[in-house]
Amino acid sequence: MTLSRLQIQVNVGVLTLSWRLCPDGVARTSRVSWSAAAEIQSGLIPVIPGSVVELAGRLAGYFETGSPIGDLAWDALDQEQWTPFQRAVYRSISEIPHGETRTYGWVARKIGKFSATRAVGQALRNNPLPILIPCHRVVSHDSLGGFMGCSDLAGPEMRLKTALISIEDSYRQPVFPLLSVV
Repeated sequence: MTLSRLQIQVNVGVLTLSWRLCPDGVARTSRVSWSAAAEIQSGLIPVIPGSVVELAGRLAGYFETGSPIGDLAWDALDQEQWTPFQRAVYRSISEIPHGETRTYGWVARKIGKFSATRAVGQALRNNPLPILIPCHRVVSHDSLGGFMGCSDLAGPEMRLKTALISIEDSYRQPVFPLLSVV
């Protein structure tokens, strides 16, 4: 099966949603990738399933207002390449509330693998659906940890992680401008 792609320009770069149309007619989202400086590529636009359009709208709203993306339809995600461990990790981090963070150790305990902190980090490093499966909400006990395979704080991936945490924090604790008396 071939992958189809849809690119979305957001305030932190370009998101690319990839999906495959399965024999049962369900469009299963396979990957979300990000580029800080990418330009949207032109070309043939495939017929975009309604579920993908709806997901793209939810992502756009997230970046515009910080609003929660909402619950994922797990059966609409392409989980074919995931191990049972990855599936458990991804489901557990999806339960972390919007605007909050948890540690790698918390995730390990949540899935009943108390000494698997590093394995949790590796599963998150391989997360094919960052933002949708909010691995940016998982931090080290004493630092931000890593994101999208990078731990260099000056790298674009870690700047994105910081931006995502900030977007969610701003949504939870909005700053209202002072009103002037007319």
